[in-house]
Amino acid sequence: MYGAVVAASALVLTACGGDGDSAEDDEIAGVQTPTEESEPEESADPEPTEEPEDGRPEIDLGPDFENVYEDELTGDPVVDAAIGDLQGFQDAVAEAIVTHETNRPALRYFIAGEALNQVITMMDGVHEDGLTSTGTARYYNQSVNLVDDASATFSFCRDFREVATVDFTTRELVEEADATAAPSLYTGRLELNDLGVWQTVGYDLESDSQSC
Repeated sequence: MYGAVVAASALVLTACGGDGDSAEDDEIAGVQTPTEESEPEESADPEPTEEPEDGRPEIDLGPDFENVYEDELTGDPVVDAAIGDLQGFQDAVAEAIVTHETNRPALRYFIAGEALNQVITMMDGVHEDGLTSTGTARYYNQSVNLVDDASATFSFCRDFREVATVDFTTRELVEEADATAAPSLYTGRLELNDLGVWQTVGYDLESDSQSC
């Protein structure tokens, strides 16, 4: 799984995905699990080194990793815009993992509040351990429900059976992809900012989800 652990050791043990048996597994799989009671805080990390061009930052996952989104769009322009920005959230997290850079513009373009703070914390651990991911992560059952004009809830499933963990510098295999790994269910909140971007501001993760 991409980016859902606060401790980088989970990435080593579970090839960025995990088997859902521990909270650490969840963290390296894509996004960290927020606490509902916590209030969003400003990230202490440096600002992006470059501003997005034409309103949207370019995201480069490199030649060794790919996010695949298997659902068709709904035809509702507002919902589809939110789904597109939700995919930007996952791509931004993936980019930070494969590049070992947390100052990429996309990270703060698609993620805000408590969600951003938790992603940055998780990234620090992954980068400190010198690990990254290769392979293909697949997303399906993507759903966005509008709460009002500027907020929405979301859910989606993530299949990481084709994701392996490698050493960032040497590219040596650390943990093979687990073909038996169960998918994870992500749920959370989106908020529309002044730039018209549906930013992920909070999320939760259920490993080995029966809903997927």
